[in-house]
Amino acid sequence: MEMDGLASAFSRLPYFSPGMMVNRSETCATRKLTQCTDFGVSMNDISSKFARGPANAPDLSPADFMARKSVVDQVADWCDANAGKPGKVYRNEWAPILYNFEIVKSAAKRERDWGHLVFTDMTISRFLLVMTFPETCNCGNYSHHDYDAITKYHADRFMSLLTYLHGEWDWGNKPSVVRATYVTPKERFKVSTEFLEDIDAAAGDHRVPGKPPIFQVTADKFIPTLLESELEKIDNTVARGSTSKKRTGKGVRDQVLGTKEDRPEVSKAFKQTNMRQCAYCEEPKELKNLSLCSRCKLVYYCGKDCQRMAWPSHKFSCRKASESKA
Repeated sequence: MEMDGLASAFSRLPYFSPGMMVNRSETCATRKLTQCTDFGVSMNDISSKFARGPANAPDLSPADFMARKSVVDQVADWCDANAGKPGKVYRNEWAPILYNFEIVKSAAKRERDWGHLVFTDMTISRFLLVMTFPETCNCGNYSHHDYDAITKYHADRFMSLLTYLHGEWDWGNKPSVVRATYVTPKERFKVSTEFLEDIDAAAGDHRVPGKPPIFQVTADKFIPTLLESELEKIDNTVARGSTSKKRTGKGVRDQVLGTKEDRPEVSKAFKQTNMRQCAYCEEPKELKNLSLCSRCKLVYYCGKDCQRMAWPSHKFSCRKASESKA
């Protein structure tokens, strides 16, 4: 194989940091947050994913890649321009750590359940969440109502996750704020200046005429949106991924527990079900044609044959996850 071809082939593999098993392409928010505290923010910074072209990011469509790249580049430029100035956040640094995520593995069943970009400050206590959407249309599939509802929903879910990890697993610093907005082609996929400048705004919805709203969600003012099944998966993910974190049992479950009725009512475009890969043969299928591991509840299989073939390698993390319930 030619060297250029070899380099291209390796660029399509999941991006692991050198010397450490840190998957920068991780889509599980729970896992990525624990990686940030275990290995540091810089090891989880996904900026380099957008340093090259969309052909080197096969997990995103070209349109999604360019939209997210626009936001990542804009925030990086803001950090450079404000370096050394009085801090809006610690050292005026924001690091992008997620570009397409679900709260915990296997939690996202429909398109509305996927979040997009998340940035953290260097204390891992303040977060920016940016959704990238197509332009609105008159057909009802894409509307500002849906964009508002989905963005606020993800801000509340992310704060629910942060609150649970910190309270139940003694993870990281106490979360302070999740500041969320969305961008479309109308804004040329650029966030507003206010979004980056006013990080300490009061909790609530902040609206400027002609611009997407900004949702300020704080640790003492958010809508709990996690389900019992998701909390179990979060526990399993933390338990199997870390030897240092222990459950504190501080009783924060009631603070973050929501119901399915908390999900936003949106158009059919955002209710489409997701395809998932079998964890063994990697064939993508609809969820109704896959079986979830009944023990860890984190991976899907085509059926008993694939699950049996995968067990020799899966059993170690699966057993470790189940031990967290003991």
